Amino acid sequence: MTNIVFSSRDGEAIIDLLCAWTSRSDSHIPYPQLGICAEHLISLDYLHPFSPRLRLHIIYAIELIGYQQFEQVGVEEFFRLLDDLQVCAKDMDYSVGWVRLLLDTITSPRGIQYLSYSYWELLLELVAYHSDELGGVTYIPHIMSSLEDAKEWDKLKCWIAIVWLVWPPEGGKTTEEDLEHVMLLLFHQKPGALQKLEEQMEKWSEKWAWIEVPELFQQICKWAHNEAAQQVTL
Repeated sequence: MTNIVFSSRDGEAIIDLLCAWTSRSDSHIPYPQLGICAEHLISLDYLHPFSPRLRLHIIYAIELIGYQQFEQVGVEEFFRLLDDLQVCAKDMDYSVGWVRLLLDTITSPRGIQYLSYSYWELLLELVAYHSDELGGVTYIPHIMSSLEDAKEWDKLKCWIAIVWLVWPPEGGKTTEEDLEHVMLLLFHQKPGALQKLEEQMEKWSEKWAWIEVPELFQQICKWAHNEAAQQVTL
């Protein structure tokens, strides 16, 4: 049936199928058959631009399916689908699920390479909002070094902020030396990125009571600014 529905290229029929297999939304558990749709969803470019209803049903299906299923059927096509969808926080039914999906995505080397910068910003936005709920999320150490090696400075800025929000040095997952080195490197490569990071942290601490700007974070930023000022005077 799945092949017949998707091969029909009928957007309304596809919506009906996705509705049938995502109807257990109260528990965020889809029907097992939903995973079969992954390979069809990444091939829906013939319906792009999507109707508003189809777009939201695809986004919800992705949320329930998770990244691993798409990784098995076509990573680059999945990233192209995400770019076509231009997902934002207001599109999501269960945004914590998207935190985990995007973290799973950037765990893979191809995720670091192909996931558009807008989704790193989206992940940071979601992490900031849900930071008090993410205590059980595992720290992924290789991402920072991978972004540094690839000179992905904007993505690195997002990842540094995520680390401070979820795994600060006080928690024992990262060390002060790790973050100091990478933040100073970021400052040398892209000073504006570190300044934006400072502004974001301050804004979130004012907006949400559960976020505090760590003293160590402020100290490292101060070191970076002092070092830059000394270089100017030399």
